[in-house]
Amino acid sequence: CFARSSTQQIIMKFCLALLSLFFAVVVADHGDHSDYVVKTGEDLARYRDQCVAKLSIPADLVEKYKKWEYPDDEKSRCYLKCVLESFGLFDDAKGFDVHKVHHQLGGGDVDHSNELHGKIENCAKEGDAAGEDACTRAYRGALCFFKENLALVKQNVASK
Repeated sequence: CFARSSTQQIIMKFCLALLSLFFAVVVADHGDHSDYVVKTGEDLARYRDQCVAKLSIPADLVEKYKKWEYPDDEKSRCYLKCVLESFGLFDDAKGFDVHKVHHQLGGGDVDHSNELHGKIENCAKEGDAAGEDACTRAYRGALCFFKENLALVKQNVASK
């Protein structure tokens, strides 16, 4: 604030710009999940119906999905991607939004340093295999979430 030489002023402006950039990156990385609204069982039912219609999913597969059974085929992989996108938890380009997944599973206020967050991160990494198409990445991550936390997933969408 009290710099007198032009060199000191330049350094001060540079540091200020660097701090502003750092703050903007932190807010961008963590700010987009702060307004995430936890979805309900009704939301899940609506998203399922929309994705079934959009992807022309046959009735036999729909019955399996309702039992949380997802065969490893193209229709099932893309169906899971569609549902996860509808929830706002997955994006073709970015993959899984770990913070939003944690908010969805944790019911809103969550501690992003707890064990559940670590499990979610691991599943998201499993879903981010290089060279895989978006449907396959979403499928792999979702199956990992279900394997690790199916009871929590079911409870989360059923109780709201």
